[in-house]
Amino acid sequence: MGRSYVIGEYSEKYLKKLKAEERYGTTGILLGQITPVKTYIAFAARTPLKDHAELPPENPNEMNANDIEWVSEHARQVSRMLPGGILVLGVFLIRPPKMTKEEAHDIFRKLATAVEVAVAKERLWNFTEEEPAERVVLQIYADSKSMKVRAYDLHNPQTPIKMLDCKPSSLTAPWQIMEATINVDVNIPVPVAAEHKFDKDSLKGLNSWAKQIMQSSYLINGQFKDPENLIGEGSKKKLPVEVQFLTAPVPIADGEVDALIEDCGSSVTVKGTVRCRAYLHGSKSKVKDAIQSLKRDVLNTVFIRCQMVFEDQILNKNVDGDSSSLKAPHRVFASVLPSGVAFCDYGFSDEGNKELEEHFKELLDYELNPAQLDRTEEVMLEEMGTEGIQDLLKKPEEQEITEAGFKYKDTQEPPSAQPQQPVEPEEEKELERSTDEMAPSFDMTFAASCSDTSAERILEATVELARGVAAAAGVGVIAVAVSVIYFGNFIGESA
Repeated sequence: MGRSYVIGEYSEKYLKKLKAEERYGTTGILLGQITPVKTYIAFAARTPLKDHAELPPENPNEMNANDIEWVSEHARQVSRMLPGGILVLGVFLIRPPKMTKEEAHDIFRKLATAVEVAVAKERLWNFTEEEPAERVVLQIYADSKSMKVRAYDLHNPQTPIKMLDCKPSSLTAPWQIMEATINVDVNIPVPVAAEHKFDKDSLKGLNSWAKQIMQSSYLINGQFKDPENLIGEGSKKKLPVEVQFLTAPVPIADGEVDALIEDCGSSVTVKGTVRCRAYLHGSKSKVKDAIQSLKRDVLNTVFIRCQMVFEDQILNKNVDGDSSSLKAPHRVFASVLPSGVAFCDYGFSDEGNKELEEHFKELLDYELNPAQLDRTEEVMLEEMGTEGIQDLLKKPEEQEITEAGFKYKDTQEPPSAQPQQPVEPEEEKELERSTDEMAPSFDMTFAASCSDTSAERILEATVELARGVAAAAGVGVIAVAVSVIYFGNFIGESA
C-alpha cells in the first residue's frame, strides 16, 4: 500500500482563491507534516512579488537563476517560522494556459531542488533513511478546476515526476502538542582564520551539541515510554505533553578521533534556557516520532537565533563586536490554523506586534490579528529585563514577586567563596510551581578564550555577578553571567 496525500481545507481554499484572481504564474511553498504513511498539506503561501510588482511574471517558464533564488530564499525564511513537526513539503504553481507539460516539469525540478537546498542550510539535523525522500509539487490549471499533485524524488532528481492521489480534508481537529524546556551550555571556538567573529562558519561548533541532543534520553510527563508506543495512549483528550531530555556525553567508538586542534582567538558560548514546541497530527503518532520532532525544534530554535544575531551584526557593520552582550530575538507563536497549529516568528527587543504582523503578511500571505500572538513563552522575562531583575536581587530585604509567575526570596548577601546551600524539598517544589510559565529571552556575549599572547583579545568586559535563580517550566537553572550567549534573562549564582 502506497503513501496517501491529504490537502487541508485552508490550503485548498487559498489555492483556489489565487486561481480565481487569475494570478497565473504564481509560485509558492507548501507546508505540512510527513508521517510514515501520510503526508498532510496544511498550509500554502505564495512567493512575495519582486520589486513590489502587482502581478507575477507572464512567462514563468522563462524563470532565470535570480527568480529561482528568490523562491528558495522565501522558503528558507519561512522555514524559520515553523515549529517541530512542520516542514516545507514542496512548491506549487498556478499554471498559465500556454505552458506545456514539459515546461512545467522542468520548472518544478528547478524549484523543488533549490528550495530543499536552501531549507537544508537552516538545519543542524538530517533526515533518516526511513523518512520519505519525496517532496510535493502541486499545480493548478488555468482552464480547469482540478489541482494535480505530484511527487518529486530528492535523491533522484531526474526520475519522472509521478502523479499522486490527493484527498481533501478539513484538518481542523486538534493536533498533539509536545513541549520541552532545554538548558543550553555550549562553547564554540572562533578560529583565528575566521574573517570576523560573526562568521557563520563559527556556528559549525554547534554540531557536537546537536549530536548530543539527538542522542539524549527522554521522560514524557515524568515517565519513560517505549519508543514504539502511541504518544496519546491511555488518554482520550490530546493534552499538551511535557518532555524532559536527559543528555550525556556522546560516546566515541573505538578507533574514532573526536578531537580537533585549531588556532583560536576567541570563543562564543551559548548558555541559557529555551522553550520548544512540536505538533503531531492524528492519534497514531508514535513516541519516537514525537520525540524526534521535538528534538529537531530544539536544534532549529537555537541555530536560528544565533544566525539572526550574526546577520544583524553584519548588517549593521558591527563585525568587530562593540558590545560584550548582544540581545538575541525572542520567539513569539501565533495560531494560524483552526486546528490550533501555531507558527512562530523571532523579534528583537525593538520590534513590536506591528513588525510581526508585517512578517506574517509578507512571508505567509496571512493577515494576523494581534490577539493571535502568544507571548506567554518568553514575554515575562523580556518585560522585566535582566537589569531590572538584578536590581531587585541587590536589595538585602526579602523579595517576593508573584504576579509575573516568579517567586524568589533572599535574606542574605551572596557569599563569595562558600558552597551553595542545598534547597529544601518543600522550598524547591514551591519554586517549581511558581515558575511554570517562565521562559527566558536570549542574550549573546563574546569573550577572548585563548591564552596565546599573539591572539587578539576581542573584548575585555567587566562582569557583575548576582545571586539568584532562574527557571522555566519547573526546571531550575543556575548560571554565572560571564561572557556568553544567553538564551535567557539570567539571574546568576556567584560561584
